Amino acid sequence: MHSCCAPCSTYPLALMRSMGYSVSALFLNPNIYPDEEREKRWLAMQDLASKQGLHVLRADMGHDRWLEAVSKDLSKPGRCLGCYRLRLDETARIAREEGFDCFTTSLLLSIYQDHEGIIREALEASRRHSVEFLYFDFRKGYRRSREMARGMHLYMQKYCGCEFSLGGEPS
Repeated sequence: MHSCCAPCSTYPLALMRSMGYSVSALFLNPNIYPDEEREKRWLAMQDLASKQGLHVLRADMGHDRWLEAVSKDLSKPGRCLGCYRLRLDETARIAREEGFDCFTTSLLLSIYQDHEGIIREALEASRRHSVEFLYFDFRKGYRRSREMARGMHLYMQKYCGCEFSLGGEPS
């Protein structure tokens, strides 16, 4: 599972495990700005992994590569679609390389993200890398994920992650 952050990973992890899936997480978030914020979110992800017995891998591609990917269209939703495309393509590539049967993303939890755009980009990444995209509409668990994160005392950010959302765009 591509994990955008620890709070958004709580409910999807619990749901997939309850369905019998063996879940590993990939922290691949070159969009997060500034570096200090990315480290806070990484530490929270490690904290969740420790508390939940979750195998988590961190992959970095650099913020500059992310900026290049979204710079074609900085308006919203254009930059968001470019962001999803970059991260989900790399997630699918890593899933295939590591021998996973499928991949999904915790981005599908957020009631603030472009759900249909995430699905489209994930399906394209799935096709390009020949690894199944496992779709879940995690949004029904959005509020529950927040409760779970608070209960585990996880760091909860106030914005999506990129510098364009620093003004308060929820995650």
